Amino acid sequence: MKRGITFDIFGLAVLPIDYQHSQRDLFEQFCGDSEIGAAYRVVFTSGIRGYQLAAYLALVRQHYNQRVADQVWSCQRRLLDSDIADSSIASAMDLISEALDSRVVTAITDAGSVKIPIEMNVALSLLLGMPESPDFVEGQEQRVNQISRMGPDVDWVLSHCLARAHGEMLKTFSPLLAWVASIRKFGSGDGPGDGGGVGDSLR
Repeated sequence: MKRGITFDIFGLAVLPIDYQHSQRDLFEQFCGDSEIGAAYRVVFTSGIRGYQLAAYLALVRQHYNQRVADQVWSCQRRLLDSDIADSSIASAMDLISEALDSRVVTAITDAGSVKIPIEMNVALSLLLGMPESPDFVEGQEQRVNQISRMGPDVDWVLSHCLARAHGEMLKTFSPLLAWVASIRKFGSGDGPGDGGGVGDSLR
Protein backbone atom coordinates (compact mmCIF):
# COMPACT_ATOMS: atom_id res chain seq x y z
CA MET A 1 0.00 0.00 0.00
CA LYS A 2 2.56 2.57 -1.15
CA ARG A 3 1.43 6.13 -1.87
CA GLY A 4 3.25 9.34 -2.66
CA ILE A 5 3.54 11.68 0.32
CA THR A 6 1.15 14.64 0.21
CA PHE A 7 1.18 17.39 2.78
CA ASP A 8 -2.57 17.81 3.17
CA ILE A 9 -4.95 16.41 5.79
CA PHE A 10 -5.24 13.08 3.99
CA GLY A 11 -1.48 12.89 3.52
CA LEU A 12 -0.88 13.50 7.21
CA ALA A 13 -3.50 10.88 8.06
CA VAL A 14 -2.17 8.11 5.84
CA LEU A 15 1.53 8.68 6.56
CA PRO A 16 1.78 6.76 9.88
CA ILE A 17 -0.58 4.01 8.69
CA ASP A 18 1.53 3.34 5.62
CA TYR A 19 4.62 3.47 7.81
CA GLN A 20 3.20 0.83 10.16
CA HIS A 21 2.29 -1.40 7.21
CA SER A 22 5.86 -1.14 5.95
CA GLN A 23 7.33 -2.38 9.21
CA ARG A 24 7.99 -5.97 10.11
CA ASP A 25 5.72 -7.74 12.60
CA LEU A 26 5.15 -5.11 15.31
CA PHE A 27 4.60 -7.78 17.95
CA GLU A 28 8.02 -9.27 17.23
CA GLN A 29 9.60 -5.83 16.91
CA PHE A 30 8.50 -4.54 20.31
CA CYS A 31 7.55 -7.68 22.26
CA GLY A 32 9.70 -10.38 20.68
CA ASP A 33 11.79 -10.78 23.82
CA SER A 34 8.74 -11.54 25.97
CA GLU A 35 7.11 -14.89 26.69
CA ILE A 36 3.54 -13.76 26.04
CA GLY A 37 1.37 -16.45 24.46
CA ALA A 38 -0.05 -16.31 20.96
CA ALA A 39 -3.55 -15.66 22.33
CA TYR A 40 -2.46 -12.12 23.20
CA ARG A 41 -0.89 -11.32 19.82
CA VAL A 42 -3.93 -9.50 18.39
CA VAL A 43 -4.52 -7.25 21.39
CA PHE A 44 -0.79 -6.50 21.71
CA THR A 45 -0.43 -5.67 18.01
CA SER A 46 -3.61 -3.59 17.87
CA GLY A 47 -2.62 -1.81 21.07
CA ILE A 48 0.85 -1.01 19.75
CA ARG A 49 -0.52 0.35 16.50
CA GLY A 50 -3.20 2.36 18.28
CA TYR A 51 -0.76 3.81 20.81
CA GLN A 52 1.64 4.77 18.05
CA LEU A 53 -1.17 6.57 16.21
CA ALA A 54 -2.09 8.35 19.44
CA ALA A 55 1.53 9.49 19.73
CA TYR A 56 1.44 10.69 16.13
CA LEU A 57 -1.77 12.65 16.71
CA ALA A 58 -0.17 14.29 19.75
CA LEU A 59 2.65 15.44 17.48
CA VAL A 60 0.12 16.83 15.00
CA ARG A 61 -1.52 18.78 17.84
CA GLN A 62 1.90 20.02 18.95
CA HIS A 63 2.94 21.26 15.52
CA TYR A 64 -0.50 22.41 14.34
CA ASN A 65 -3.53 22.45 16.64
CA GLN A 66 -6.42 20.36 17.95
CA ARG A 67 -8.61 21.08 14.90
CA VAL A 68 -6.03 19.70 12.48
CA ALA A 69 -5.44 16.68 14.73
CA ASP A 70 -9.19 15.98 14.81
CA GLN A 71 -9.36 16.16 11.00
CA VAL A 72 -6.38 13.82 10.67
CA TRP A 73 -7.96 11.31 13.09
CA SER A 74 -11.29 11.52 11.22
CA CYS A 75 -9.48 10.51 8.01
CA GLN A 76 -7.54 7.80 9.79
CA ARG A 77 -10.69 6.33 11.30
CA ARG A 78 -12.31 6.03 7.88
CA LEU A 79 -9.17 4.37 6.51
CA LEU A 80 -9.00 1.90 9.40
CA ASP A 81 -12.72 1.09 9.31
CA SER A 82 -12.56 0.42 5.56
CA ASP A 83 -9.87 -2.27 5.95
CA ILE A 84 -10.99 -5.39 7.82
CA ALA A 85 -7.37 -6.13 8.73
CA ASP A 86 -7.23 -2.79 10.57
CA SER A 87 -10.75 -2.80 12.01
CA SER A 88 -9.61 -3.48 15.59
CA ILE A 89 -7.27 -0.47 15.61
CA ALA A 90 -10.06 2.11 15.82
CA SER A 91 -11.65 0.37 18.83
CA ALA A 92 -8.22 0.17 20.46
CA MET A 93 -7.82 3.91 19.88
CA ASP A 94 -11.09 4.59 21.71
CA LEU A 95 -9.86 2.63 24.73
CA ILE A 96 -6.47 4.32 24.59
CA SER A 97 -8.07 7.77 24.48
CA GLU A 98 -10.12 6.99 27.60
CA ALA A 99 -7.04 5.66 29.41
CA LEU A 100 -4.93 8.70 28.52
CA ASP A 101 -7.62 11.01 29.91
CA SER A 102 -6.91 9.56 33.37
CA ARG A 103 -3.46 11.18 33.35
CA VAL A 104 -1.09 9.98 36.11
CA VAL A 105 -1.92 6.70 37.82
CA THR A 106 -0.91 6.39 41.47
CA ALA A 107 -0.73 3.25 43.60
CA ILE A 108 -0.53 3.19 47.38
CA THR A 109 2.09 0.74 48.68
CA ASP A 110 3.75 0.03 52.02
CA ALA A 111 6.56 2.31 50.86
CA GLY A 112 4.15 5.14 50.08
CA SER A 113 2.57 6.57 46.93
CA VAL A 114 4.06 5.33 43.67
CA LYS A 115 3.42 6.82 40.24
CA ILE A 116 2.64 4.16 37.65
CA PRO A 117 3.49 4.86 33.97
CA ILE A 118 0.46 5.89 31.94
CA GLU A 119 1.23 2.94 29.63
CA MET A 120 0.15 0.64 32.46
CA ASN A 121 -3.29 2.21 32.50
CA VAL A 122 -3.45 1.95 28.70
CA ALA A 123 -2.40 -1.71 28.87
CA LEU A 124 -5.12 -2.59 31.39
CA SER A 125 -7.71 -0.74 29.32
CA LEU A 126 -6.75 -2.72 26.21
CA LEU A 127 -6.48 -6.10 27.93
CA LEU A 128 -9.84 -5.75 29.67
CA GLY A 129 -11.72 -3.79 27.00
CA MET A 130 -10.81 -5.38 23.65
CA PRO A 131 -13.01 -8.35 22.66
CA GLU A 132 -9.95 -9.97 21.05
CA SER A 133 -8.22 -10.13 24.44
CA PRO A 134 -8.29 -13.34 26.54
CA ASP A 135 -9.01 -11.07 29.54
CA PHE A 136 -11.95 -9.20 28.00
CA VAL A 137 -14.91 -8.58 30.31
CA GLU A 138 -17.84 -6.19 30.17
CA GLY A 139 -18.66 -3.78 32.97
CA GLN A 140 -16.40 -1.85 35.32
CA GLU A 141 -17.00 -4.11 38.33
CA GLN A 142 -16.15 -7.26 36.34
CA ARG A 143 -12.98 -5.59 35.03
CA VAL A 144 -11.77 -4.85 38.54
CA ASN A 145 -12.23 -8.50 39.47
CA GLN A 146 -10.60 -9.73 36.25
CA ILE A 147 -7.34 -7.93 36.97
CA SER A 148 -6.50 -10.42 39.72
CA ARG A 149 -7.15 -13.32 37.33
CA MET A 150 -4.91 -12.09 34.53
CA GLY A 151 -1.77 -13.96 33.55
CA PRO A 152 1.35 -13.04 35.54
CA ASP A 153 2.87 -9.73 34.41
CA VAL A 154 0.94 -9.63 31.11
CA ASP A 155 -0.13 -6.04 31.85
CA TRP A 156 3.42 -4.98 32.69
CA VAL A 157 4.78 -6.63 29.55
CA LEU A 158 2.23 -4.85 27.37
CA SER A 159 2.92 -1.51 29.06
CA HIS A 160 6.63 -1.95 28.35
CA CYS A 161 5.94 -2.79 24.70
CA LEU A 162 3.68 0.26 24.40
CA ALA A 163 6.37 2.54 25.83
CA ARG A 164 8.95 1.23 23.37
CA ALA A 165 6.57 1.64 20.43
CA HIS A 166 5.64 5.16 21.57
CA GLY A 167 9.27 6.20 21.76
CA GLU A 168 9.99 4.81 18.30
CA MET A 169 7.07 6.77 16.82
CA LEU A 170 8.23 10.04 18.38
CA LYS A 171 11.78 9.49 17.16
CA THR A 172 10.56 8.78 13.62
CA PHE A 173 7.93 11.48 13.14
CA SER A 174 8.77 14.39 15.44
CA PRO A 175 11.46 15.87 13.15
CA LEU A 176 9.40 15.13 10.02
CA LEU A 177 6.26 16.86 11.30
CA ALA A 178 8.31 19.81 12.53
CA TRP A 179 9.64 20.21 8.99
CA VAL A 180 6.20 19.76 7.38
CA ALA A 181 4.71 22.34 9.75
CA SER A 182 7.40 24.80 8.72
CA ILE A 183 6.39 24.66 5.06
CA ARG A 184 2.68 23.79 5.15
CA LYS A 185 -0.04 25.69 7.01
CA PHE A 186 -3.69 24.64 7.16
CA GLY A 187 -6.53 27.10 6.84
CA SER A 188 -10.22 26.80 7.62
CA GLY A 189 -10.85 25.26 4.21
CA ASP A 190 -8.39 22.40 4.56
CA GLY A 191 -10.65 19.82 6.20
CA PRO A 192 -11.69 16.64 4.41
CA GLY A 193 -14.91 17.06 2.52
CA ASP A 194 -15.02 20.86 2.73
CA GLY A 195 -13.45 21.63 -0.61
CA GLY A 196 -9.85 21.83 0.59
CA GLY A 197 -7.10 19.66 1.97
CA VAL A 198 -6.97 16.50 -0.11
CA GLY A 199 -6.90 18.30 -3.42
CA ASP A 200 -4.59 21.05 -2.18
CA SER A 201 -1.29 19.27 -1.59
CA LEU A 202 2.43 19.85 -1.80
CA ARG A 203 4.50 16.98 -3.16
